[in-house]
Amino acid sequence: MEQITAEHVERRREPRVNQPAGVTVRVEEPSGGEEFHAVLVNASDCGFAIRHWRRDLPIGQKVRISDPSRHEIAASVIWNWAVGPVVISGLSRESVPTPTTHFRQVIGDSQAGLIEARLRSQTWAWAALTGLMAVAAAWYFGSKIW
Repeated sequence: MEQITAEHVERRREPRVNQPAGVTVRVEEPSGGEEFHAVLVNASDCGFAIRHWRRDLPIGQKVRISDPSRHEIAASVIWNWAVGPVVISGLSRESVPTPTTHFRQVIGDSQAGLIEARLRSQTWAWAALTGLMAVAAAWYFGSKIW
């Protein structure tokens, strides 16, 4: 019997869209807070993942994420993962958007449709390639057995 470990458990409840983009992160503090630049790694309806160099961003910290067009989204840090000097932080939106706003708040409506279409076509391409490889393997091994 195979033992299930933490690495094998998928905790995501909604699909993520990979979308590297530069963002500004403003840390909310009583003294006004400070800003730093980060890279948006991916986004979903309920959260984001960002890549940055700051190791002093604690879990539970309230932040505001803004893109170059100055759309701003309130979030809080729910996890940090440090890999060498780079930190990847998981952020949860403070107010869950309606399905029509989705991640388009960060990348814009015009780009969102293109990204979704590209992801869908990549999924179908991988499925087709896997099917072709299975047929080729069956043909190859079938001809070797007889």
